[in-house]
Amino acid sequence: MKWTLSALCVSLVLPAYVCAQTPAAAIQREMSQVDALCADPDLKLAVVAAMADSVQVHRNHLLLLHKDTGQSFAAIFVSELRARGIDDAGIQQSLGALLREVNRQLARSNVVTPSATAPRPVLFVQSSIDYNSSGTLYSLVPEFGVDSSHAAIIVGVPYHRIFGSSVSSGGLGDVYVAGFLRGRAAGLDFGSALTAGAPTGDRNQGFGAGKFSIDATGTVARRFEFTRPWVSAGFANSIFNNVGYQRPYITDGNAVHVSGGVDFTLPRKLAVGIGGFGLEPIGTQVVYSQTVQAGAPGNGGAMIPGGNMGSGMGMGNWGGTAMPPASSMPFYESTQQSVVRASDLRDYGASVWLSVPLHAGLSLGSVISRSVPFHLTSVRVSIGVDLARLLFPGKHF
Repeated sequence: MKWTLSALCVSLVLPAYVCAQTPAAAIQREMSQVDALCADPDLKLAVVAAMADSVQVHRNHLLLLHKDTGQSFAAIFVSELRARGIDDAGIQQSLGALLREVNRQLARSNVVTPSATAPRPVLFVQSSIDYNSSGTLYSLVPEFGVDSSHAAIIVGVPYHRIFGSSVSSGGLGDVYVAGFLRGRAAGLDFGSALTAGAPTGDRNQGFGAGKFSIDATGTVARRFEFTRPWVSAGFANSIFNNVGYQRPYITDGNAVHVSGGVDFTLPRKLAVGIGGFGLEPIGTQVVYSQTVQAGAPGNGGAMIPGGNMGSGMGMGNWGGTAMPPASSMPFYESTQQSVVRASDLRDYGASVWLSVPLHAGLSLGSVISRSVPFHLTSVRVSIGVDLARLLFPGKHF
């Protein structure tokens, strides 16, 4: 009888206990999902903005609460809901609606969620135009490979077309393979890239190195609410477009390069940035101009930017032993190939850039760079198409 009475009490109390615990457990699960999204600096602002819309406050209010209290954003969101008299069922419903809204935004953007740790395909095509007062270069760079949250490997096959007053040509550039490693520690983002180029481009047209090229670069960045300062340094055995801007020549020689800047995140996912760059060549350099055709006499022809910004890989060339003739024009407009001192190629300057997401998988970018030693201003306009997102719209690629 005693056992029967105890069993009856348990049978009456346990369902009520489970029902009381279920909403709280569900709330905790969904709070964990929200906090996982907020742990990614690329997603945090989107999540906070969705929270602010849900509770009808400015997002800065939530950011200040997070800073002052040290609570997670999910905990702050739940506290704001409870302060408005919303019960557990309503809180669970609000958290679910928040996650659905954030997922809808991510599906329309180029942001990868923290849960997307499995390898995903890279199918990307960039079309760009580099221009200065003397000439224009068009580049089409398809890239394919595999990417994950911490590593990626990309293969690029660039095609270039030069248009100028004295030079007009086109052809395949140096096919490249780039490997990337990414990580985060002590509040800093770390990245490293190793890019190797094969000699598939015509060096006499300035489309390739004529040898195997390599560039090793490391980057450190720190993310704040709306800004991301960063600095990079690297070593390359050829300089083309991997430092600061698209040059009108290719070098075949070693060099150390550095760059740094600050990225700013604006409303509607706009991004702008400003930074500087520096290049310190090492030893004698062989230079191949893109403004003078091979075998042609030196002239004051158009200065044509060239190359591939998609890979960040600089391509150089072999050949040529004569020093450029004395002239008031730059060495790269005097002869197609020449040998110069390292100090003649020392370069530094500043850049500003803008990125505009036009649609899921489609973005527009622009970069303006100024080289101080060469008194050269270059403008780049590019369109990037993420085919993986367009082909698989339901995936967070």
